[in-house]
Amino acid sequence: MNILFLHYYFKEDGITRSVLNNIRGLKELSENIKFIFAGDYFSPSVALDIEKRYIDWSAQDLVSQIQEVSRDADVIIIENPTIAIIPKATLAFKEFSESNPDKKIIYRVHDFIDDRPHLFEKFKKVFNNFEDIYPTSSNVSFLTLTSFDKKRLIKKGLNNVNVLPNSIVAYDFCTNPEKSFNLRKIFETEGIINPNEKILTYPVRVLKRKNIEEAMLLTKILNGAEENYRLIVTVPLDDDYKREIEILAENYKIQCSIGKASKYISFDKKDRYTIADLYSVSDLVISTSIKEGFGFAFIEPWLAGIPLIGRKIPEVTKDFEDNGIDLSHLYDNNIIHNSEDSSERMKNVKRILSNPEEFEQLSKKLDISNRIKRAKLVVDKNREAIKKNYNHVNIAKQLLGHITFDFNKTKQLNF
Repeated sequence: MNILFLHYYFKEDGITRSVLNNIRGLKELSENIKFIFAGDYFSPSVALDIEKRYIDWSAQDLVSQIQEVSRDADVIIIENPTIAIIPKATLAFKEFSESNPDKKIIYRVHDFIDDRPHLFEKFKKVFNNFEDIYPTSSNVSFLTLTSFDKKRLIKKGLNNVNVLPNSIVAYDFCTNPEKSFNLRKIFETEGIINPNEKILTYPVRVLKRKNIEEAMLLTKILNGAEENYRLIVTVPLDDDYKREIEILAENYKIQCSIGKASKYISFDKKDRYTIADLYSVSDLVISTSIKEGFGFAFIEPWLAGIPLIGRKIPEVTKDFEDNGIDLSHLYDNNIIHNSEDSSERMKNVKRILSNPEEFEQLSKKLDISNRIKRAKLVVDKNREAIKKNYNHVNIAKQLLGHITFDFNKTKQLNF
């Protein structure tokens, strides 16, 4: 069986990690599956034994290009096809899907254009109806990362929608004391941390929806309780927002390092340290994001034995909790009010940091030391729940089930 994974690009990001984990699981299940990637960029982390086919997204006839790269594919999994990073590609995916009824096509929806204002505005300039981007032909099925997103697609009138969460390769997160020691020494030598500081890691790109200003506020609260943490945000991206939070840190004397660690962290084990190494050198991991497609940061740290603190995202964390992961120590809007408006969030954080009385009230209400104690008590329990429910082989079995279930019963898919 030939499986084609189709995406705009395969960068070092969550989608590429999700696909590569699927492939690792599928390889453990069968030796008779050929894997093909199609896009315009392929990270070095994409193995040499995966065939790569190039698509020029600036070309006029994208449908023909998609037709060509999928010529021998039994199954085509299109990653995040409706996010409209390239609006005309979104329409080409739909046209191709509906004009090839003999092809088994899976739309894997990681994110929604409805949640990305800048992409939504970009799409509206080209097309009028952003609801008309989902194919309705019977050869197309849909996978979402969460049960919440499944409900969203069903509300849009779509059928054949199932949940397939991202997977974890648990043994990738086994700690290596020597690597941890060496990585910490690099951080100290490069001025990312000071020798006497603890590491509070926020493993994200610098984006407004990651709500990094709130993570800074928590860092200030933590250090006010006679701790000595430095917040490390791993990947620089949005330069304007990066400068804004750097100014926030300077003005309020918040210990942080923005984007410098990414120089040493990679998916590719051959070149640099991995995200697992970063977790293992951390004392705590934090997430204050207000939107996630899946939320790797809610499950990965536990596998490295590191507690997670921060904010819940009910639309995402409910599935984790339903699968036995204890996140009861995370706070919600009742503790720190959340706003969809990033400028409003920044203003609220500055107000709290500028007002000693309000800062003290929030510190008591949050009771962060107690939340950390509770987090440390559930590390082992959460690690086992994650291994059981999110391991790469079990998720790969589910993916195979979605590939083969009730499609073109006259055609045998061999694996």
